[in-house]
Amino acid sequence: IRPLSSEEAVQRTRRARYTSGQIGDRAVLAYTAEDGVDPEHRTETFAEIRLELDNWRWAETIFRLRTGKALRRDRKEVAVHFRPVPHLPFEHRGQVRPNVLRFGLEPESVALELTGTGARADTLAPLTLAAHLEPAELPPYARLLLDVLTGNSALSIRADEAEESWRVVTPVIDAWSKELVPLQEYPAGSDGPPRTSRRPPH
Repeated sequence: IRPLSSEEAVQRTRRARYTSGQIGDRAVLAYTAEDGVDPEHRTETFAEIRLELDNWRWAETIFRLRTGKALRRDRKEVAVHFRPVPHLPFEHRGQVRPNVLRFGLEPESVALELTGTGARADTLAPLTLAAHLEPAELPPYARLLLDVLTGNSALSIRADEAEESWRVVTPVIDAWSKELVPLQEYPAGSDGPPRTSRRPPH
């Protein structure tokens, strides 16, 4: 992954912070109204970056990394969105959503969202195959610390990997610190800030 230019950082990243809202039955103050928060620091509570690998195997494949606070629901997952098919077989009708493979991280689960044959002839309907894994004996960070103490580095990254990660995100941090990417807002309890027209559709 090559570092993003300033222009690409504007087009491929989003930053925002939440305003007051409602999460379930709980009223949430705006982030800037929380104790100890200085609004002048313009700290983000939502961040997103869109990356692509510059090789033939992953050509035109987008890796979207997103994290946020005070969203509508807690979700920790890796979601693989498959490309849509160019046409529907057997003269089927209906709206076809791309197939999605979801790996839930906490709690651990696997779900495959497909489109299957509907109840009526020539119609389609969503179909989900899901499995929930047994809870791990240790929480994730406890497992990581245990591996570090026992000399198992399978779940850790090497120094060169850490340096490469910083090489990729540093131009983004620089662009944000220069206010090249506007700080959006989203109400607490929502799915995050709305998408704007400055970003190409993907």
